[in-house]
Amino acid sequence: MEKNIRFRSGRYNLSGILHIPDKGKKPYPGVIMFHGFTGHKSESHFLFTKIARNLLYKGISTFRFDFMGSGDSEGKFEDMTLNTEIQNGKDAMDFVITEKIFDKRRLGIIGLSMGAVIASYVAVEYKTKALVLLSPLAYPELIEKKLLTRKLKRILQEKGRIYPPGLGHYLGKKFFRSLHIVKPLEQARQFTGNVLLVHTKDDATISVEHSLAYFEAFHNRAVLPRLLILEEGGHTFTTEFSEKTVIEETSSFLS
Repeated sequence: MEKNIRFRSGRYNLSGILHIPDKGKKPYPGVIMFHGFTGHKSESHFLFTKIARNLLYKGISTFRFDFMGSGDSEGKFEDMTLNTEIQNGKDAMDFVITEKIFDKRRLGIIGLSMGAVIASYVAVEYKTKALVLLSPLAYPELIEKKLLTRKLKRILQEKGRIYPPGLGHYLGKKFFRSLHIVKPLEQARQFTGNVLLVHTKDDATISVEHSLAYFEAFHNRAVLPRLLILEEGGHTFTTEFSEKTVIEETSSFLS
């Protein structure tokens, strides 16, 4: 069963889709999915939807939602920061636990791209059993280097927000400040559960070195971290083989 959900995070109502197995009783083993920068709860080529439905066949409930200012959730994208998304992630976790939908002893998280940053923070705080990071961002400050030209820096200082060409969204000064405050690799070193990392060699958005950095950090305390590197598929696994592999490997790992 798939159910539209609205839940509260701060002063905003966020939009999500809850996938509930037809068999078994609450609470279910559950997975929360964190989308990437400018993404949404279905993600590129509906990757999150496909993973969620695959997990459903295995008796695992999932909850995928839009962060504040993204997708169908309330709020403005320009007010989004890594900190607001971390809080959204915690509130999503509290929602499924409080409603007794997910078994808090059998929790997992999937994070894609910038969503991996959020996933790392929430997974550590809630001591989840499993964590899957897909094309993860390890160094948030690199977003600033990619987006901010001298001209845009000047506009940001003067007006408090910018509209980077090709992005399709305004970004606020607080967002760029958060890129230097949030440290996902430090969180990764504290995680004690099971970890799966998947990346492609031809990812032009976030290089495979980010996954390698996570892989090293997780070796501090995590249970046998696993890193899967695919030859091609790009940032969101858009080849037939890479998409199929990500769905199957993620589902098998979480099962």
